Amino acid sequence: MPSHSVTVTHLSALNRLIRLPLSAMVALSAMTGALAANPHLSGLTLWALVWGIFLLSAASSVFNQIQERFTDGLMRRTCHRPLACGELTAATGMWIGVLLGSGSLVTLFAATGTTTTVLGLLAISWYLLIYTPLKRHSSLAVIAGTPCGALPPLIGWLAAGGNPLGPQALTLMLVMVLWQVPHYWLLALPDRDELKRVGFKVLPGKLSRHQLLSISHFWILGMVTTTLLLVPMQLVQQPILQGLITGLALAFALWSTWAQKKSLFVEKTASRLRIGLHLYLGLVLGIILLDALLIRLIL
Repeated sequence: MPSHSVTVTHLSALNRLIRLPLSAMVALSAMTGALAANPHLSGLTLWALVWGIFLLSAASSVFNQIQERFTDGLMRRTCHRPLACGELTAATGMWIGVLLGSGSLVTLFAATGTTTTVLGLLAISWYLLIYTPLKRHSSLAVIAGTPCGALPPLIGWLAAGGNPLGPQALTLMLVMVLWQVPHYWLLALPDRDELKRVGFKVLPGKLSRHQLLSISHFWILGMVTTTLLLVPMQLVQQPILQGLITGLALAFALWSTWAQKKSLFVEKTASRLRIGLHLYLGLVLGIILLDALLIRLIL
């Protein structure tokens, strides 16, 4: 029993260290980009791509928590992260991060080539050296961090042999960019005072909570509009799935507008919209993947 408890504790710490749900979503976006570019991509390449991007995202999370372990320990939302609360030492975290990061880059290089590996290295470098330090200096850090969310589907697209400058790839990347900004603002909004106290300037200081909620909603509407472009761009080709993604986009636009207008309690509304954003992106990526898998089976 004691050994079982220790194992569960270690797995729980690892889950929080690599931020499993987020890393899985990043890997899913890369898989979506790959199958949208080439539904008949070999299973081995696809498998290696997904694992490579998952490990890359996990490594980014570990290194980020090493950088921010002291400030993480001062905020309610992050104080239970394993490095912040002392479950793991910084040295242990560094070893884990190096193993995950090197494993990611080796996997990407072996399976997908030099260009995608360089982009993977660029993504983690940008996240740790540009976005993370900038959070202490400017609210534009959230905008500056958007390449980190846009690069995984681009890496998938390139791994499948797609044109990185084509309108389809750019549309898919734009969906991720427009999702990322309101997602972070809605996550940070309830913790605005704590973030300011520990030195982060990720939210515009001159805007009220209601104004930030309204601006987040405009970003959401921009993301929904871009989602509608997935159909004419032929990123979704099956008629029934085209109708499904169009209906989903319109329904989410109406629901988010209704939720934002009912913003008497900003923190509660921000939490509701953030959960909705996660579900929406997951469904959009799932529909694109389903379309690619149907093409793979039919043709």
